[in-house]
Amino acid sequence: MASLTAKVVHGHRYWQIITSQRINGKPRQVVLAHLGTADSLLARLQQKPGEPIKARIQQFGFLAAAWGLAQRLQLVSLIDRHVPKRQQGASVGQYLLLAALNRLTSPSSKARMAPWYRQTPLRRWLPLSGKQLRSQRFWDAMNALDEQAIRKIETDLSRELVEEFGIDVRCLCFDCTNFDTFIDSRTTSELAQRGHAKSKRTDLRVVGLALLVSTDFHIPLFSRVYPGNQPDSVTFGSVTEELIKRYRVLAKNLEHVTLVFDKGNNSEENLEALRQTPYHVVGSLVPTQHRDLLDVPLDSFQSFQDSRLEGVTALRTSKKVFGRHWTIVVTHSQELLDGQLRGIAQMLRKRRRALSELQWKLKRSQAPGAKGKGYTFKSLQAHAQNLSSGQYIQKILRVEIRQQRGKLQLNYHTDAHALERLTATTLGRRILFTDNHQWTTEEIILAYRSQHHVEAAFRTMKNPYFVGWEPLYHWTDQKIRVHALYCVMALTLAGLLHREARRAGLELSLEALCRELSSICEVINLYAPNAAKAGRLRAATTYTEPSPTSSRLAEIFRLNDWKAR
Repeated sequence: MASLTAKVVHGHRYWQIITSQRINGKPRQVVLAHLGTADSLLARLQQKPGEPIKARIQQFGFLAAAWGLAQRLQLVSLIDRHVPKRQQGASVGQYLLLAALNRLTSPSSKARMAPWYRQTPLRRWLPLSGKQLRSQRFWDAMNALDEQAIRKIETDLSRELVEEFGIDVRCLCFDCTNFDTFIDSRTTSELAQRGHAKSKRTDLRVVGLALLVSTDFHIPLFSRVYPGNQPDSVTFGSVTEELIKRYRVLAKNLEHVTLVFDKGNNSEENLEALRQTPYHVVGSLVPTQHRDLLDVPLDSFQSFQDSRLEGVTALRTSKKVFGRHWTIVVTHSQELLDGQLRGIAQMLRKRRRALSELQWKLKRSQAPGAKGKGYTFKSLQAHAQNLSSGQYIQKILRVEIRQQRGKLQLNYHTDAHALERLTATTLGRRILFTDNHQWTTEEIILAYRSQHHVEAAFRTMKNPYFVGWEPLYHWTDQKIRVHALYCVMALTLAGLLHREARRAGLELSLEALCRELSSICEVINLYAPNAAKAGRLRAATTYTEPSPTSSRLAEIFRLNDWKAR
């Protein structure tokens, strides 16, 4: 039976709950609980039972799922074996994994990394001090990675993805994009250049990124950073040799790997270089360069039973292009046609408004008493040509300038017959080529359509809320390359999360998956301190109530393994 007793230590009386037990056959007193002094005991008795003083909520589910996948990939050790060992503190692999997880869940600068880290369970899984989380420590770790080390890390990571997760590499997609930077024009950089910015920001320097991704949930298997003013075809040609090396890593047990790319990477030199490699090819041609194929009437095209090709018809033939004979498939898609017609109509409205405004300005400039220099025939012609330019607009929008009775006149109209001809022969059509001569027409079309996987990867990297490349807070080429590495690592983890959820039967978009995982949070309730630990709040961790979907995700990614004990 338990009883209450007091013990005097240095003149202070402390209360204990004790009981009597036999130990080795002899009765002994055993302390069940230390209650402290009478005052501290009174304070505890007056406190409302089970009521926390305050609580702290921090993210858990999204980070825990990604952390678990990183452990399966052994990312830290994979990185550390290719960089010099640090004398003290965290390893380079730990810093890069931390940067990748930050990019995946809450993209921020290195200066904001410590506050973010303190609000996550990473404090349990990867204990680091405040000094180790200073931005300078991240830069020191980044300095240890040269371009050769980055390539070795990426090669090993690709091998691990295929061996550990069984990524399907029978069909791979290659494409390029670029990202804006705010690097000053006077800053020396080979990578940050003014080029054809995808964002249309002509005032900014951009950095290019080439990716090779699987059609199996757009998992990156190769990446390369390149100067922002370099054309896609040049970039593709410059990495052909490296793609061959990556093929040997990825396709150990495969005899047939097909590389899919768009027409921006076409050149005779590139396709000749690929001819000497084990890769097969599916690509597209510039339609206007092959009028003979566009002039074939649509009643010669065949339709398909496959539901994925609803609204698509195609013509199969062969042709010599880029010095070789290829199987050619000309497709016509109603969905593509409708989209192009909507785009043309929108652009025509915009250009017609601008031409109407130009007409009004011209009339005002030629009115009696008008001030200013006014328009000359040459300057007006330049304005008109600019407003009637464009891939299809120049064939549809007719602009006429003439001089009558000493005054300039501008007239314009839409050529309906030209639009009809475009609709009948060009719009809605794509011309595909391949050396997979034994493939069916459906297989060729679907293989080319898989190009959307690399486009999805780029869209994901341009999302400002997760897997964000931007903002880029580095301005040296070496740091930009390391930044690209951990951003691609973040994209890899995102793709694996999506893949694992789908394989378990959850049909969620990547954005919905991230929202569901992010809804699983840690709630840390803080209680009044024990008498024995005066001044230190007691903490008890619980978790937000999951939805049916997030509960299933917790099972899939074994989130219980990472909960606080």
